[in-house]
Amino acid sequence: MITTIQLILADTTAELVLVPPPGRPPTLDHTTLDQLDAHLATIERAGDAIRLVILRSASATVFCAGANLNVLQHLNPTSIVPWVEHGHRVLNRLESLPCPVLARIEGFALGGGLEIALAADLIFVTPNAQLAQTEAKLGFVAGWGGSWRLPRRVGAARAKELFFTGRRVTGSEAVAIGLADECVPPAEMAARCAQLAQEIATCSPIAIRQLKCLVDASPQLPRAASAAAEAAASITCLQHPDTQHRVTEFLNRRKKTAPAPAQ
Repeated sequence: MITTIQLILADTTAELVLVPPPGRPPTLDHTTLDQLDAHLATIERAGDAIRLVILRSASATVFCAGANLNVLQHLNPTSIVPWVEHGHRVLNRLESLPCPVLARIEGFALGGGLEIALAADLIFVTPNAQLAQTEAKLGFVAGWGGSWRLPRRVGAARAKELFFTGRRVTGSEAVAIGLADECVPPAEMAARCAQLAQEIATCSPIAIRQLKCLVDASPQLPRAASAAAEAAASITCLQHPDTQHRVTEFLNRRKKTAPAPAQ
C-alpha cells in the first residue's frame, strides 16, 4: 500500500491531494512521484483554464512525512542518484507551472514533504503544523532542491540552522521566519484557500503568468536585465486579447462615470 495522488478539478482550481493508505501518513516513492508528474502534465495541457493549483493532504494530521520506508530500505550508492534526479525533475515541473501553486499544510511536513511545499509559490499553514528538514537526523542531505529553495525563503543562516538541527517549527514560527506565508486556523483554511482562488481568478491569466516568470527570474538578474524583461513581458501582455478586453472595459467604465463638462 502506497500513497496515491488524486487530481481534483473544480472551476478554475486544481487540487493535488496526497491520499495515504489507511492508518498511515502520506509518504513518497517513485510511483507517487510518477503520479504527481502525470497530473502536472494534465494541468499544463489545461492552460489558462486552471488559475490556481492547491497541494494538500487527505490526512488532517500529516501533510507529507517524506520518503517511505521501502525507499529508505533500498537506497544505496547506485539507487540514490536516480531517486534524487527523479525528485528534482518532478518538483522543478511543479515549480515551473505557469499558474500560482499553493501548498496547504495541516500537520507535519517533514524532509521531502517540506521540499514539495517549497516548490510552491505560496505556503499556508495551520498553527499546529510542524515543518522540518529532518534529513540530517538520518544521515542524509535535502535531495530535492531543498538546499536551493530553503535559503531563498528564510536566508542562508536560518536555513543552515534548520538543516543542522532538523528541528520542527510550528505554523506560527514558520510565518515569522518567512518559511510560510500565512497561518490560518484549521476551521478557516478551506475558506481562505477558496478566497485566494477567487481573487486570483479576477486577475488576468497572462499577467499572472508573466509576473511569476519575472519574480522567479529576479534573483539572478541585474537591474538592467530585469527592466528589459519587464518591457518584454509588458509587450506580451499588451498583445494578448484578455489585456485588450480589460483595458477597453476599464476605459468605458471611466467614460460612464466621468463628470459632465461644465456648461
